Amino acid sequence: MTAMLSYAFRLTLFLFFNASVLVAAAQGLRRPYAGYSEHRHDGLRYGFFKPAGYNASKSYPLVVYLHGANDTLSRELALYHEAVQREHPCFVLTPKCLNPNVGWGDAWHTAHSPDMVKVLAAVDSLVGVYPINTNRLYLYGISMGGFGTFSVLSKEGGKFAAGYAVCGGASVDAAPRLLQTPLWIFHGTDDDIVLARYSRDVYHEMIRLGGKHVRYTEYPGVKHNSWENVAREKSLVKWLFLQEKGRIHSAPEVVQKLAGSSVSEGIQLSWAAHTGTAPVDQEVWFYRVFRDGTLIDEVAGDATRYLDAKATSGQKHTYHLVAVNYFFQPSAASLLVAVGRSK
Repeated sequence: MTAMLSYAFRLTLFLFFNASVLVAAAQGLRRPYAGYSEHRHDGLRYGFFKPAGYNASKSYPLVVYLHGANDTLSRELALYHEAVQREHPCFVLTPKCLNPNVGWGDAWHTAHSPDMVKVLAAVDSLVGVYPINTNRLYLYGISMGGFGTFSVLSKEGGKFAAGYAVCGGASVDAAPRLLQTPLWIFHGTDDDIVLARYSRDVYHEMIRLGGKHVRYTEYPGVKHNSWENVAREKSLVKWLFLQEKGRIHSAPEVVQKLAGSSVSEGIQLSWAAHTGTAPVDQEVWFYRVFRDGTLIDEVAGDATRYLDAKATSGQKHTYHLVAVNYFFQPSAASLLVAVGRSK
């Protein structure tokens, strides 16, 4: 396993090195965001972003971003953009790892990597200086940083309010230790640098163990660049910043007016738009679609239609939906609807 990881990281290092040269040239033409600066802590180099005009009497979330191998530039993150900061003002910590063969650590080992030890110390140091809400610490990473995200969450259960891992992976043996923290996992099916099974298998093990606060999104045909797809996930930022330790949430209302009809392309389902927005527990993050009692897909919370193109021709199927809110709380199942697909 260690050999696999080292091989993957070496390949990733080679690919990212060439990309980083181009990115560096482009970013060299930009000024850093006003709130961004670079520092050192115990030999660790890191970027730190402060929300504009933050009020020391208030508390703010802290987001920790773990980069991929050799991709150490962090002057340009979507989290710094005014539109995001206006709605979700936060501090952002972007540590730099210059040893990709060890990286941010992984969930196969019981100890943190040397760089991750320094990152966690930097987090604690910043919490002692800035008005950071320790119930709203968030962690995410891509590639090597995805491995690091799994690693930290498996070793520091309860420290972070939520995290997401992009094209990383973890040992299935780490699954029990990952159940404590809300986690969204992303991977491309055709990733040839870090195989999708290193995300997929640990997800399935978490579900088998009764995990209720984990979601897995797999992008068909996508290789080792699934962070591009993740950047287009409309609900990701909202989901992340809604997570807060110590809060209790209720389930959303049952999906209403589920109906189905046979069309030339398959079975067309429709349902009433979910209007609940207050409290936030009533907002739908996504819907789970079930055919004959088996989960077949997930669709965005603003959807009101779904086409099942894989329904068996000439056979009657039963469907039901479950609404899931931003806190992984599922509604009760909708009423069943039976639909037959024409031959």
